[in-house]
Amino acid sequence: MLRWKYGKLLSNLGNGLQALLGQGIPDALAERVRAEGVAALAAAGIAHTSPEEEKAERGDLVGQRPVDGEARSGGSTWQSLARGTGSTEVDHLNGEIALLGRLHGVATPVNVAVQRAVRRAVRERIAAGAFPLVELEKMIA
Repeated sequence: MLRWKYGKLLSNLGNGLQALLGQGIPDALAERVRAEGVAALAAAGIAHTSPEEEKAERGDLVGQRPVDGEARSGGSTWQSLARGTGSTEVDHLNGEIALLGRLHGVATPVNVAVQRAVRRAVRERIAAGAFPLVELEKMIA
């Protein structure tokens, strides 16, 4: 059962990127955020499901559909920024990977930067999807 929860954690690491950048997430950045997660979990000895295993189990049961004719704008972290709730789940997602990385000697610069950037977006009331990519890239470097 925990394997599935950690698989979901990995699949949700991109939520912060989407909240920051909208739909224009560079593939390489999305791959890095997940790769750091996989490496941190491996170093901690934590098993997780693979995307292929999840797809085989769920099939087409999970997907995004329009609501009242409107396409979904973004995931849960995006929605928190868009609604200005003052908090997001980024500390529980990217922050968990950053913590595991620190505890087990795995570099997680993308997850750390995403966590910090989302916190900044909340603090400075930066709109969902409006965080400058160049600024995020500086935070990663």
